[in-house]
Amino acid sequence: MNFWEVVDLEREYKNISRKELAYLANFSVNSIPTGIARGSIPAADVAYRIAKVLGVSVEYLLTSGEKETISNFQEVQNSQIDTEIIERSKKYTKNYELIENFDKLPEEIKKTLNKLIEEISMQKCVD
Repeated sequence: MNFWEVVDLEREYKNISRKELAYLANFSVNSIPTGIARGSIPAADVAYRIAKVLGVSVEYLLTSGEKETISNFQEVQNSQIDTEIIERSKKYTKNYELIENFDKLPEEIKKTLNKLIEEISMQKCVD
């Protein structure tokens, strides 16, 4: 993937039109399709302004094509990890108040509740 293809993907992800990106980064909107077709890289100052508008590094825009060389296994594994993190985050957010209240309890009560929860969990596994 070349510089301009990465810019286009990042731009779409951030929901910014080509025209808006060109205006904000002060370059010609025609540079994107031309750059994609030619596989070219803009001048350093233009690349810097584009990266700044998109909120990414110039290095990311220049090297993200290298990501394609990562094995499919690693990409799937990373995706599964990301999904797991997102799911844990949702559970934490959903139960934030409960966790906050639990943390305020004395240690002895926490231990008792943990044992109770473990027993209930074990009972569900048996059923």
